[in-house]
Amino acid sequence: MNDQRPIRIALADDHPVFRHGVADLLANTGGIEIVASVDTGLDAVQAISSLSPDIAILDFAMPDMNGVAVIRKLVERQCQTRSIILSAYESRVYVDQAFEAGAGGYVLKRSAFLNIVQAVRAVVAGGIYVDAALPSRAAGHKAPMACQSHDDMQASLADREREILRFVAFGFTSKEIASHLGSTPKTVETQKARACGRLGINSRAQIVQFAIMQGWLQGSIPVR
Repeated sequence: MNDQRPIRIALADDHPVFRHGVADLLANTGGIEIVASVDTGLDAVQAISSLSPDIAILDFAMPDMNGVAVIRKLVERQCQTRSIILSAYESRVYVDQAFEAGAGGYVLKRSAFLNIVQAVRAVVAGGIYVDAALPSRAAGHKAPMACQSHDDMQASLADREREILRFVAFGFTSKEIASHLGSTPKTVETQKARACGRLGINSRAQIVQFAIMQGWLQGSIPVR
């Protein structure tokens, strides 16, 4: 890259105060130009496709299309813009999803104002950036190929574990799941805990997010 040309950045985050804060920080750094600032995933895809910025900084969770889905759409369009995910999620599941989709960096929102400039410099130079504040189990990414694919993550789960997590994501209780599967609530809880341990997730909200990313919530859940 020509050192005389500023790094052109598109920023997408649905929290305006946070987005404007990051934009101001970057713009005041020097050598960086904010060419787009939007609050939805669809607007991000349109702006990035039209403007071809050097870097897209994308909130993991946005209305209509999350940051990882935006990256996949840009990859489909063979867009050369490199992407950095901003996320409140610290689990390896989400880090893996981002890098497997093609992200060049993963920065936690809680440390964004300390790390985002460094992340931009690293990614625009062709490197990979992983927030140092991530737990060690989630920070083992040196390059995208180190990440698990969707198939790898699903393959690490037994069929019954996947089925249980999908029920959980749909809002079923352990007692209801046990009734549908002909099992016991205790067994369901054990299998759910084992699956969550393998994925590095520890809350129903994270199970729902994982299910969304896997496409498990499309259509209705089969009820026996």
